Amino acid sequence: MIRLFSIAVLTLLTITLQAQKNNQAVMTIGKQPVSKEEFTANYQKNNTNVLDEKDKKTPEEYLGLYTNFKLKVIEAQALGYDTIRTFIDELKGYRAELARPYLTDVSYNEEMVQTAYYRTKHERKASHLLVRVAPEDSPADTLTAWNKIKDLRDKIIAGADFNDLAFQYSEDPSAKENKGLLGYFSAFQMVYPFEDMTYRTPVGKVSEIIRTQFGYHILKVHDERITRGEIKVAHIMKMFPQQASEETIAKLKLTADSIWQKVTSGADFAEMAKKHSDDKQSAAEGGAMNWFTPTNMVPSFAEAAFDLKNDGDISTVIRTPFGWHIIKRLELRTTPPIEKIRSELESKIKQNPAISKYSDEAFDRKLRTEYQLKIDESNLTKLIAVAADTIQRKDWPNTANSLKNNPLFQFAKKSYTTGDFINYLQDQKTPVDFTNPEHGLRTILDKFINKVLLAYEDTQLERKHPEFARIIKEYHDGILLFNISKDKIWDVASTDSLRLQKFYDNTSKKYFWNDRFKGWTIQAKDVETRTKAETLLDQKEMAKQELTDIFNTPTENNIEIKDVAVEKGDDPVVDYFIWSGPKPANFDETTTFVHGKIFQNEQKTLKEAWGLYSSDFQEQVEKEWIDSLKKKYPVKINKKVLKTIPTVE
Repeated sequence: MIRLFSIAVLTLLTITLQAQKNNQAVMTIGKQPVSKEEFTANYQKNNTNVLDEKDKKTPEEYLGLYTNFKLKVIEAQALGYDTIRTFIDELKGYRAELARPYLTDVSYNEEMVQTAYYRTKHERKASHLLVRVAPEDSPADTLTAWNKIKDLRDKIIAGADFNDLAFQYSEDPSAKENKGLLGYFSAFQMVYPFEDMTYRTPVGKVSEIIRTQFGYHILKVHDERITRGEIKVAHIMKMFPQQASEETIAKLKLTADSIWQKVTSGADFAEMAKKHSDDKQSAAEGGAMNWFTPTNMVPSFAEAAFDLKNDGDISTVIRTPFGWHIIKRLELRTTPPIEKIRSELESKIKQNPAISKYSDEAFDRKLRTEYQLKIDESNLTKLIAVAADTIQRKDWPNTANSLKNNPLFQFAKKSYTTGDFINYLQDQKTPVDFTNPEHGLRTILDKFINKVLLAYEDTQLERKHPEFARIIKEYHDGILLFNISKDKIWDVASTDSLRLQKFYDNTSKKYFWNDRFKGWTIQAKDVETRTKAETLLDQKEMAKQELTDIFNTPTENNIEIKDVAVEKGDDPVVDYFIWSGPKPANFDETTTFVHGKIFQNEQKTLKEAWGLYSSDFQEQVEKEWIDSLKKKYPVKINKKVLKTIPTVE
């Protein structure tokens, strides 16, 4: 006993000492300590999986960057940037988005992924019978629909033929053609409750009644098989004209047979498709079509394609409602191993709202257990009694308000009264089903409890999930950094032009043009005009307006002159004449020439290099600002703690 106690004390002491080590300050900025744990997490995050190894930094090298970051964030908070409405709203919106996965049980647990994978790999063949009822239909209409489908199910269980009853009574319009037979399908191809019931029902059996957004269903499972996968084929098609006669169809069959004889005797399938197929889109690709599954292709075509055993096999001539086809199998993809499609399955699980609904219900049960939810059945019974009393019901919910101070449920040391529930009913304008007040009130109460449980759980996320808290803190600081940097650095160049000009005047000039041609490109109407203009310019320099006045009249432009100041590669015409570049397309060098000269090592003006000088100016502004912040918030580094942080390899 003493030994066990000693071990427990030692373990607790070790954990405590480790926590203290992690909470040691690696530095203090003003009065704000930065813990070793915080610094290490950010250092590792920003130095892991960098694109270039030379960008990796030691803790000592990263310290300067992180110090500057923290200085800006501390200053933003001191100036009240975190109290601005736009900041509050942006952070609130981001937090709500980030919190969503934490407030549901839609997680990528192995059971859920394995279930989705099994259903992806195994497809089921089923028939269904539908009795329509909309989510917003009245309780009376819902009950009528329920009774109808229950009666039909009872008849099927007693021996009636499922598909015959589907043909007669199903409210799915396709049942008049297929007697309710849906064929084969797999995961994510049907609404989730329907899919789930299909796979939970044994092959050969009739399901329980299931409700979807379309209404009530019963289904019969006929078969399960390995999913046939995806196939890529090429085809040659002889298309039927609309309302073609049987004689025309027969002639097209003879043509298709002739083509089939050739491709099965060695003729190149792709070339025959390009030459003979009426499907012009695929013909251009040698007959190749997009990948398809059995469920997203015309059944007769899909069946023939998937019956081909090997890549390269060619089908007989088959008929679809659109024409005669010869199909060549190019490639078949069966369901990949689970690890190859795990991320895809997880994404589909997350995006499926019906799975989310099932998961939300599981999460609600989990929260009720965790926070020890207790419903005061006595006070709930009193409220139900008021709703059930025909006389008192006439003045509902005013009558129910007499019970408003009664405790109704509690969890996590929080208590809610009947009055809170009545307020919820009024705020939501939720009607009570007085045909069954107990069921109606309990159903609405469950929704109210779920709402307040989720709201409470939302307040606990930072405490329960350190990773969530860290991401929120990063985003919080990131918004502050962006907003204050915009005001203090980035906008300065565009808003303080005098200060930027002063910076330009006082700084060493470092931005220059490469060799640059400055002058004109001149386009003449004909060779004679070009020769005259070029001769004049060779004899003496003249202004553009002077040259224009010589050749152009009020009614006719004989030459067009364009000013240019370009480096090599900027203008194809100048490149051609000055730097021996290729001749531009559709260019007549007999009527065009250039006039000017090459200038070397010209300095760029502020206007010409505004972006570059502006960036340099911002760097100086930032340096001056950081220096002032270090004076305002003195930085003290704990080198002893810093040395204990390992370098990211």
